[in-house]
Amino acid sequence: MTQSDPAFDAFLTISAVLTGYSPAELQGTGCAPEYWHQFQQVLSEEVRESFLAGAGKLGCNDPDAVVRDHFLSDKCHGPVARALIQLWYLGQWAPLPQDWTDAYGASRFDTARILSSRAYKEGLVWDAIGAHPMGAKQQGFGAWAMKPPAGRGGS
Repeated sequence: MTQSDPAFDAFLTISAVLTGYSPAELQGTGCAPEYWHQFQQVLSEEVRESFLAGAGKLGCNDPDAVVRDHFLSDKCHGPVARALIQLWYLGQWAPLPQDWTDAYGASRFDTARILSSRAYKEGLVWDAIGAHPMGAKQQGFGAWAMKPPAGRGGS
């Protein structure tokens, strides 16, 4: 993968829309190449290309409709989009449903697992809830005495 890989760029664009984080924020986790590799291993080339084609549709007048229709509601792309969201937020791959693998093909890489210790530490969930990954990024001495920071939603 290079910085100018259009497929990787599409992957980041779609990931940004699905997660609510910018491509730069996703790149900042340091996990993007690892997640891209997992994505490529699990999906057939045909499914992967079809899914990534949705990135070109996101610039239309109604990107919410594209997310709803091309990604989340589509019987092929929906499970992939949900697995991708879980990957970014939790650092773990959630296996695709059995009916999906029956229809689109199975992969030996489609197993439930946390991809790496970095994936766990950099999961977007920690930022979203204003917390720290247990046992990984300590808050520092006396943190218990301070008011927790607002999560990404500002609450």
